[in-house]
Amino acid sequence: MPNINVLSHYGDLLDVQDLSKIFEVSKNTIYKHIKAGKFGTPIRIGRAHKIPKIYIANKFFYEYS
Repeated sequence: MPNINVLSHYGDLLDVQDLSKIFEVSKNTIYKHIKAGKFGTPIRIGRAHKIPKIYIANKFFYEYS
């Protein structure tokens, strides 16, 4: 699991490419997790999925600290 400081390099909305870099998994894995609801309800902008950074911080970093 990456350190929470890695999130400071990204904007307020994270896309699939950002998430794949943060969690060091493929984009296909991120899409599977989005479809399974592990990232909550993403914001759709056109065909792109955007995940609020605060949700990722709360769910994956603070929850398990």
